[in-house]
Amino acid sequence: MFGKWGLVSASIQQAYLRLLIYDQGGVHLLRFRPPNRNDPTQFDPLFVQLTFHLRCIMASFPEEPLNLSAADGFGYFPADINQTLHDGKYTIVRKLGWGPRSSTWLVKWDGDETVPYQAVQIFTVSASKAAGTSLLPILQNVVSYTHVWFLCIHDSFWETSVHGEHMCFVLPEYGLPLSGVLSDAMSNREAGLPVRAVQYTVLRVLEALEKLHKVKVMHSGVKLENMVFWPANFDNELEEHLAETPPRKAKIIDGFPAMRSQPLANYTVGWNDPMRRVSDWLLILVGYGHVQVPPYAPAREHDYSSAPETLLGNPTCGLSTDVWMLGCLAFELVTGQKLFTSTGTPSERLAEIRDVLQDTIPDAWQRDPNIQVLPDPSTSVESLEERLRQVLSECEATEMCAFLQGCLVINPAARQSARDLRKDDWVEAAGKCRCCYP
Repeated sequence: MFGKWGLVSASIQQAYLRLLIYDQGGVHLLRFRPPNRNDPTQFDPLFVQLTFHLRCIMASFPEEPLNLSAADGFGYFPADINQTLHDGKYTIVRKLGWGPRSSTWLVKWDGDETVPYQAVQIFTVSASKAAGTSLLPILQNVVSYTHVWFLCIHDSFWETSVHGEHMCFVLPEYGLPLSGVLSDAMSNREAGLPVRAVQYTVLRVLEALEKLHKVKVMHSGVKLENMVFWPANFDNELEEHLAETPPRKAKIIDGFPAMRSQPLANYTVGWNDPMRRVSDWLLILVGYGHVQVPPYAPAREHDYSSAPETLLGNPTCGLSTDVWMLGCLAFELVTGQKLFTSTGTPSERLAEIRDVLQDTIPDAWQRDPNIQVLPDPSTSVESLEERLRQVLSECEATEMCAFLQGCLVINPAARQSARDLRKDDWVEAAGKCRCCYP
């Protein structure tokens, strides 16, 4: 494609461009759409220029584009090892990860010998105002009473950089992502994780969701990249790990200290661990950057795992959206694949969901503009249970499908609650003491 902006790669001519951005938990998708979603051939020149510009920027920096400002929608904090924060209270030890709205750093705090290390999440300038005015009050005033220990915000403060003011949260540190364990299983020619590992993961998520939903907090991020393990931090385990794996040195790019993330990797598990070991996995749900309290509203461009209510012309979301996302996560863990793969229009994505689940569209949605243009049903689409039977035994597929059918219902009001799912036999099988397993 040749035009006003020069040579543009063919991939930019697609309905939307996906930029893959790596962070500690995995991959996030930032979607830049053309102005007319119904006609992907109509591209605003500014859209083409922006996507082309961003691809060039991402090629220069190993991770987050440090030279993009708040005016560009970013403004990352350009941190370096041994840099101090909050008037010298915290010293940066290493980079743990980053995402579309923040970067996370391991810091040492000399003020408390019992908890010498913490993680500091530093938001971009662009995201800092919302983090300080909307997210922080929810985490401090609502979520803090749920007894989800990871959500304890030990401190919060503002830090200044060349880009402007950054909101900073001080949180417990965490280690490797569950996605690495899934990758290990797939590299050993397994479709995904064993059912026992999936059951345990679902149990841990439901434990967190039950507490959050009790106080009407929607998590909004029940996805693979937000499942992580605690690092080993008993006695001097963390100190020894840091000594064995010193922080990487920053490379100066365009005047900014750029470096790759080093998640804490001193606690590992095996993809094929027996259940007596799986039951001891130090696995937690993180990713609380999009939590909501009533009135709930879908965040623009946030990925809700194709929850049908978020694909409507008048989109909605709620606590049941978390349950839908959990069902999608469980399927991905056991098969190594996404359940829903359509990247078409909202109507095309809704049609795929209808066909895979063999479910009906709620009557209350019939007047929605995206429902009125649904494609005709397809009989060639494999159903949920058929997909499970490709990787599981008949008994395993039947039992897991029964659980998923409580999560993956098109009508949000018909989905089971996190509390009810927590009592499901398939889930409770993973909640026994390790001594109960061979």
